[in-house]
Amino acid sequence: MKIALVSDWFVPRVGGIEMQMRDLALALMARGHDVRVICGVPGEPEVDGIPVERLPGPRLPGFGIAVTPGVFRALRQAMAGGGYDVIHIQVGNVAPIAHHAMQYCTRHRLPAVASFHSVLKYYDVPLWFLDAMHGYSTSTVRFTTVSTVAAEAMRPLVKARDIGILPNGIDLDWWKRPEVFAPTSPPGRGEEGGPPVEFISVTRLQKRKRARWLVKAFAEAVSGLPPGSARLTIVGDGDERGALERIIRGAGLEQSVILAGRQPREAIRALLHRSDVFVLASKLESFGIAALEARAAGLPVLTMAQSGARDFLNHGVDALLAEDDTALAADIRAMIIDPAKRLALTAAAAAPPPGVDWVELAPRYEAEYRAAMAAIS
Repeated sequence: MKIALVSDWFVPRVGGIEMQMRDLALALMARGHDVRVICGVPGEPEVDGIPVERLPGPRLPGFGIAVTPGVFRALRQAMAGGGYDVIHIQVGNVAPIAHHAMQYCTRHRLPAVASFHSVLKYYDVPLWFLDAMHGYSTSTVRFTTVSTVAAEAMRPLVKARDIGILPNGIDLDWWKRPEVFAPTSPPGRGEEGGPPVEFISVTRLQKRKRARWLVKAFAEAVSGLPPGSARLTIVGDGDERGALERIIRGAGLEQSVILAGRQPREAIRALLHRSDVFVLASKLESFGIAALEARAAGLPVLTMAQSGARDFLNHGVDALLAEDDTALAADIRAMIIDPAKRLALTAAAAAPPPGVDWVELAPRYEAEYRAAMAAIS
C-alpha cells in the first residue's frame, strides 16, 4: 500500500505523536509498504529513511500552529497528488492540519483513517460544533484512538459511530531490561544509610501533565522517613520547570528530586533500567507511552486511575492506580517502606505487556487501512 501519515506535528519536534508516527512509519516500511509523512513542522526531507513532505507557510508565533490558507492549500495538493491508497491522519489536542485533512478526505471520498492521540475531555461543545459543521459522525473516515479513555471523550464528535482502539506501539525487545540490572532488595534499601528506592518519571513539564502534583505527592510520601530513603528523577522539560524548582527548594528536597531535563531515548532507557518504580501523576493521559516504555523495561508503574494507561496495566499486579493525589502519595510511600510489595509488583512487571509490540500491532493498522479502502469502493 502507498500510505500517507498526515499530522500537524513530526520530528524534529519531540512528543508522543511525533515518535509514534516515526515508529509506525518504520514498522509499515519494514512490511513492504510505501510510506510518506505530510506534516506542518519544518525540518529535513527525510527522517531515518522516512520521506517527509513539510508544508510551507507561516505558523502562529510561539505555538507553531498552521493558521494561513497557504498551508491548507499545500496540504490539499499533497493529498490529492500523491496517489495514496489510504491517508492516516494523526490528531492531537490542537490540530488544524489534521482536521482539514479529515474534512478534505470526507468531501472527496478518499480512503482515510483518523487516529486521536489525546483525551478531549471538556471539549464537548467544540466537538459538537465540529460535527455539526463537517459531519464527522456520518463521514467515511474511519475513527480510531489509542485507548478506551480517549474513545469515551470522543463521543460528542462521532456520536454512536464505532471507534477502533489502536494502542501505541513499542519495540519490546529494545526496552527490555538486561539481566545485569535485574531488581534486588539489598538489606536496608530505603532505610537510613542504605541505598534509596529509585523512582523515575518521564513527562513534559506542562500543567496538563501535573508534574507539580507529582513532586508534592513525593514530598508527602517521604515525610518522616529517614533522609535518603527515596529519590525521584524527572526526565523532561517545559514551562513548568521554574515552578517545580521552587516547590523542590521549599520542601527541602534538592537532594531527593532531580530534574534531569530532556533526554534522548537511549538515555531514558538507561535510566529506566537503573530505577525501581515508574510514577506519573497526569490524569488526562490518553495512553501513557512513557508508562508503557517503563513496563517494557520491567518497572512497576504508579499512576492515576483516570489514565489511558489502565488499558495495559493491572492494578495490584504490575501497577498501582490511584484515584487521587492522596492515594498516589500513599502508593509512593508503600513502595519505599514495603519492599516485599515493591518486589512482587516488579516480578509481575517482568512479563511484557501483550498486544503492544509492533510485530503484533502493524497487522491491525493494515486491517484498518483495508477497511477504509473498502468503505470507499
